[in-house]
Amino acid sequence: MSNYLELAQLPDGSIVLRRSDDHDNPIVKIDFSSESKEFLQGQELAVAKEMIRAGIESVSGSVSDFDEFFDSQKERLSKKPVILH
Repeated sequence: MSNYLELAQLPDGSIVLRRSDDHDNPIVKIDFSSESKEFLQGQELAVAKEMIRAGIESVSGSVSDFDEFFDSQKERLSKKPVILH
C-alpha cells in the first residue's frame, strides 16, 4: 500500500494534514475559532489547504506535491550530522 498525505476534517472540526498510514500523529493541525468558521461559511477545508500550501512555499519555494516535499525534507533532515559534546 502506498503512503500519501491527506487533508482531513476531524469530528471535532479541526483540520489535519497527516500521512495516510498514521492517523494518530498529524503533521499539521488547524483549529478555526467560532468567529472564523462563521466568516468562512463552510470553506474551512479550502482555506486550510491554502494555508498549508503557503507555509510550505514560504520555506521551500513552489510546491506542487505535498508528498514529494515532505519526503525530501525527511531525507534531508535524516542526513544531517549529529554532533554530541
